[in-house]
Amino acid sequence: MTPPGDRRRFPAYAADRGMGFRVVDGWEDMDVVVLSSEADLVRWRRAPDGVRIVLDLPDAFLDEGWGLRSAARGLAKWVAGPLSRPVSSHHRAMCRLIERADAVVCSTPEQAQNLSRHSDNVHVALDLHREIAPVAPVAGAARADRLDLVWEGMYPTLEAIEAVLPAIRRLAADVEVVLHLVTDPVAHRFMNRYVTVDVTEVVARWGIQVEVHPWSPDGLVRVAALSDLAIVPVDRSDPYTLGKPENRMRVFWRLGLPVVVSESPAHRRACGVAGMPDDVLCVDTADWERSLAHYAADPEARLAVARVGHAAALGPYGDESVLSAWDGVFRSLDAP
Repeated sequence: MTPPGDRRRFPAYAADRGMGFRVVDGWEDMDVVVLSSEADLVRWRRAPDGVRIVLDLPDAFLDEGWGLRSAARGLAKWVAGPLSRPVSSHHRAMCRLIERADAVVCSTPEQAQNLSRHSDNVHVALDLHREIAPVAPVAGAARADRLDLVWEGMYPTLEAIEAVLPAIRRLAADVEVVLHLVTDPVAHRFMNRYVTVDVTEVVARWGIQVEVHPWSPDGLVRVAALSDLAIVPVDRSDPYTLGKPENRMRVFWRLGLPVVVSESPAHRRACGVAGMPDDVLCVDTADWERSLAHYAADPEARLAVARVGHAAALGPYGDESVLSAWDGVFRSLDAP
């Protein structure tokens, strides 16, 4: 429960509500069990009916198309440990567990719609960001010759930045651009377990100024305070990543930063909730070039969108809305 994608879900909710829990590998003497996507799908599908299961699926597993990655997942997860035996179709095994679960928690309305084909008790809950203290937006220094960009995330999502590199290089021809990456400097290439990779060696090929900072809540706050603009690119050709929620936008909005993002259902919806201008949504390289150039040259525009995003992060996307969503999950277990 150390990765952000885990600890910001049920463990964060339980800590806030003072709900004691323990980590188990079986259902003996259990009334309610909360499963993450790393649970043994094969075993937990056979849990007795008297054990109520809450299945937390924050990623868009059901959106993923057929391919080598999806085909190999059932074998790879058996080798890595989460599965007690290999399965020919991880997708089918997941659907069976969804059908067995008493409640399913996801992170976007789009995911909820897909999951509702397999469950009649689906809830939407975003990540809880209490570990990151809010920072009010402030006017940046009037610098016409430098722009500091920031991105945060785990190594598997790093490749999404490559689609933005042409726009950053173009901008760097006019002003000094430094891209700050807040991530694990040494990461694992496969399944967050195997084949280590030095991130500084990967980004050295990008042809832009990059600074790599070790990820931590305090480190992210520190780097964000030094940055002018955050970016959240996603691979729009991959349904799995395109279906991700707006959590990273919320983090940077919470830190008082303007954010430019790839267009996705979650990002477009978040911009609508916040009242954000459409020019922060980018479909292609041309969009990224226009948006980065605009916000690089206009500190007042950066401050305006930062204020709008910050208000949304503490309002409709605030901690209480996330906690209330989880409250609803557990209330539903007692419904007739």
